[in-house]
Amino acid sequence: MVSSMSDEIVIYGASGHARALASMARRGVVPPLARRIAAFIDDFAGGKGAMLDGASIITFEQWRAEWPAVPCLLSMSSPAAKARLRSKVEAAGGRFADIYADRPPGLFELVSIGVGSFVFEQTYIATSSTIGAHTQIMPLCSIGHDVAIGDYCTLCPSCTISGYVVIEDGAFIGAGSTIVEGSESVPLRIGRGAKIWAGSVVTKSVSSGTIVGGNPAVPLRELVQRRRAAAAA
Repeated sequence: MVSSMSDEIVIYGASGHARALASMARRGVVPPLARRIAAFIDDFAGGKGAMLDGASIITFEQWRAEWPAVPCLLSMSSPAAKARLRSKVEAAGGRFADIYADRPPGLFELVSIGVGSFVFEQTYIATSSTIGAHTQIMPLCSIGHDVAIGDYCTLCPSCTISGYVVIEDGAFIGAGSTIVEGSESVPLRIGRGAKIWAGSVVTKSVSSGTIVGGNPAVPLRELVQRRRAAAAA
């Protein structure tokens, strides 16, 4: 599935996060890339005449019938939901939009951003890094050199990722988290579907599906035990 550069986009989802994404798209992180929101797709509330920030809330079927050439951007954060809806859009012959992927030359050097991904403003991505498909990177993030971020990931605001870090598909990095200590010979790895609590400092690799938090970050059960012990002391 190739991405599409279009003056109009349809956003799949009608939540508060979808509104934030729409606001960024309208402003255009880079002025030539400003987009008009043709509509929001909502599988439950669409097609009832409702509006959201000046755009209609429509059903998926309405999009296929009325705006088949307008590319779609997935707004939800759930990796499973994104994968399911990506397949649904592709099966219908739809295209995906990118926000920031079609950037002016020189904005990021030697950085690859996958289809359907978006990067909010005031985010820095260093050289030789890759961002997968349908990944969300929120404002004020700093991503170091030689970082590989997979598909369907979410990086919340103000994350700092040092060089030589691998973030596998579907990982969630909470706001204000810091991931450091990767090296060229042994990159620090955040496993598939792992979740990092907000404000955590991660200095060791995290296994797939694991939830960690704290400074330094440890698995959730260990963190709870530490806090209970500290409260009882």
